[in-house]
Amino acid sequence: MTKGDFAYWWSAPGEWVEPPNERRNGWSGMMRVPDGERILYVKRQRNHMCRTWRHPLGWPTASREWSYLHRLRELGVPAPAPVFHDVRRTPEGVEAVLVTEELVGFRALDDQHDLDPTHRAALASEVGRILGRLHGARLQHSSLYGKHIMVRWDGERPQAALIDLEKMRPRLTRRLAADHDLEQLARRQHVLKGEDWATLVRAHAESMASV
Repeated sequence: MTKGDFAYWWSAPGEWVEPPNERRNGWSGMMRVPDGERILYVKRQRNHMCRTWRHPLGWPTASREWSYLHRLRELGVPAPAPVFHDVRRTPEGVEAVLVTEELVGFRALDDQHDLDPTHRAALASEVGRILGRLHGARLQHSSLYGKHIMVRWDGERPQAALIDLEKMRPRLTRRLAADHDLEQLARRQHVLKGEDWATLVRAHAESMASV
């Protein structure tokens, strides 16, 4: 087996960071796998499907995530670097693997509790900027919690990235995409409040208008 084979990634040793759980009449889990000097995250699935207008009979959610990882790279929205993806059919059903690189030095937005007002404002502006680019392309994350926005500090400057794109989908308008995600994020994160949230909304509007 080689790193270009489905079987290699299906059986590569590592530790579960998200043990397989049953959803959508199938299961999906995530492993942390060492690969030389880097860490890779390997998502493994069986019969974990979604339906879209292009795939009315079903499509692995890992395949949808792979597609949107590449789309976000085109848009300049930071996300884990895609490494490998493939699908196979077995007697047990449809199996899929998705391999991405670790976001080195990043921690979840939910963990950014000890920031002073200046740093919180910078973070709010950066999160608003990348979400504006996303929504400007009429894309909705659909699971936008604080744990799905990752943050790395380069000195005084934050960089934000999006993870867990399994539920991402296009919307008819950018406003529909934005309203859904921002309302969801406002309820699901507890770091950016008050004026910080207002800063995020302003940065989001400016970024979305520029796409």
